[in-house]
Amino acid sequence: MNRYDCVIVGGGPVGCHTASELAKHGHQVAVLEKNLTVGQPVCCTGLISFQCFKQYAIPVELVLRELSSASVYAPGGTVLHLARPEAQAVVIDRGAYNAHMARQAQENGADYLLGHRVSEIVLNPDGVILRVIQNGREVLFATRSVALACGFGSRLPQAIGLGKVGQWTVGAQVEVEATDLREVEIFLGRELAPGYFAWLVPVEGKRALAGLMADKCTHKYLERYLSMLQECGRVSSILTKPTYRGITLSAPSRLCAPRVMLIGDAAGQVKPLTGGGLYFGLLCADMASSALHNAIEKDDFSARRMKVYNDELRKKLGREIRFGWYGHKLFAKMSDNTIQRMAKWALRHKMTERIAASTQIAFDWHGAAFFHLFKQGLWPFGSDKKDK
Repeated sequence: MNRYDCVIVGGGPVGCHTASELAKHGHQVAVLEKNLTVGQPVCCTGLISFQCFKQYAIPVELVLRELSSASVYAPGGTVLHLARPEAQAVVIDRGAYNAHMARQAQENGADYLLGHRVSEIVLNPDGVILRVIQNGREVLFATRSVALACGFGSRLPQAIGLGKVGQWTVGAQVEVEATDLREVEIFLGRELAPGYFAWLVPVEGKRALAGLMADKCTHKYLERYLSMLQECGRVSSILTKPTYRGITLSAPSRLCAPRVMLIGDAAGQVKPLTGGGLYFGLLCADMASSALHNAIEKDDFSARRMKVYNDELRKKLGREIRFGWYGHKLFAKMSDNTIQRMAKWALRHKMTERIAASTQIAFDWHGAAFFHLFKQGLWPFGSDKKDK
């Protein structure tokens, strides 16, 4: 039987970062990845903040493009342009980044095992047994602790009593050929992506990524969006078939229990307004690996010890995720007329210039931005006849 200090279920960037940090401390760690290849499949723009890029030392050779501006298209035709002199974000090759993180975990001493699907987790007072399917046969792993970085849709968290996820949605994306696209373009409107938004993100040369999020009928909304882009000349051709990805927007009822914790997409550690999960996931991987390291060192995997992870997460990200969630719920209820009115209000009050000049508003911290605007009275909740 394979024996470890910690087994990470899921070999994406969050799981690999957790494994890397634990392996650096000399702990015996394994990453179990159900897929047979590293880095695939990918349904993600690869758009991350410059802060994330620098903080986690992402190799510069993985950067496909730097971006410093974006345009937001309201349903009624009003366009908001946001720009800063310096780069605010980069587009990275997410497939290559996933593979890089897997290599890094192995270089730091973790075992990275492909084609290993966890079918059952048995939590015991003195350890954990994982039943794993490999090449059609069952293999047992014994470990002192488990971190579930199993992404969207896994039944494992609920099976061990951590509860079900709350709200979720689906992202869809294709690669396209776009003409003269130099910045991120965001399209709003209930006809395109009700409650969410559609995007067009430049990658390399004329290549771009076009996609959206929707709670249902995602493929129909994507078809409609792509037709619109082609009709208005923004996209000349569609280069790939659509890829789809479930996105957890709200966490299960519990993120930890004796000997086990939940991290990444499986824990709803995403930005509620955009569904982006890499930066928050890596931050939570830092917290998880720190808590697991201390638990392993003290040989204490009690609920009280594991709860340290949950407490730190709430302290550092709780308010951000909470206000981001409130912002998402508010936006989801808005009609196209309300969105258009707000866009016109923002233009008249030079909101894009004020946002660009503010040091309180950053790429990743949407909840903080929402709260800042609310405190400053810079949000048109009431009606304004001049903006209709």
